[in-house]
Amino acid sequence: MNNEFDQLLQNAAYAGQLLLESGAEIYRVEDTICRICLNYGAQEASSIVLPTGIFVTVVADGRSVSKIVRIKSRGLDIDRIDRINTLSRQSTALPLNDFIAQLRRLAHRPPYSKISRMAAGALGAGGFTLFFGGQLPDLGCAFVIGGLIEGCSSFLEQHQFPSFFAISLCSALTALLAIGFNQIGAAPSLDALIIGCLMLLVPGLAITNAIRDSLSGDLISGMTRGVEAVLIAIAVALGPGLVMSLWMMLGGNPLW
Repeated sequence: MNNEFDQLLQNAAYAGQLLLESGAEIYRVEDTICRICLNYGAQEASSIVLPTGIFVTVVADGRSVSKIVRIKSRGLDIDRIDRINTLSRQSTALPLNDFIAQLRRLAHRPPYSKISRMAAGALGAGGFTLFFGGQLPDLGCAFVIGGLIEGCSSFLEQHQFPSFFAISLCSALTALLAIGFNQIGAAPSLDALIIGCLMLLVPGLAITNAIRDSLSGDLISGMTRGVEAVLIAIAVALGPGLVMSLWMMLGGNPLW
């Protein structure tokens, strides 16, 4: 029983870790961890989740055990969040070994392919460019820039490049490519093209989770994610600002 109890604690915390690393809300991570523990015989289960760590305590058979998990990376994988959330709700009908096996399979599912991310980036950038007033010639340029930005972002994430500098580099590349297309006459609406492509880097999920966590009473997490969103927004603005400043300092043609 002790081995099974330890196994339960390890895998409940691991499920929470996978959720948090995939961009899940704090309340969802805490609820999932406690649900898994209680479904498999724990008398009590408590969890405190922060953006950088998970603290879990479980009581069963008069024995209390705690576990701490350090979170070192965070990304976005909504499909994994949905699958783990569904699996936790189905755990009442699954033996513990089957639950662990399915959880491990979900953990090793390959992420979205680079081609899929580049295609989604191209479509997103094109749609936002038209939304912000771009013309049809800008659409083709947005497809190219959006695909390249997602490919660059995927490469930097794969090599664990610091997120602030990765976003700054991607936003600078966006502005540089947009200016290049504009100067050769391929993109007449430079402002719409830059804004539309930069929307791929805007921290929408971080802002949403910061608000939801704050409204749910997770104030520390809400403030932490709010600061993270502000830093990402600074990184998004920093790249184009530097590129445009250098362009003007080097005597480039007026952009507007």
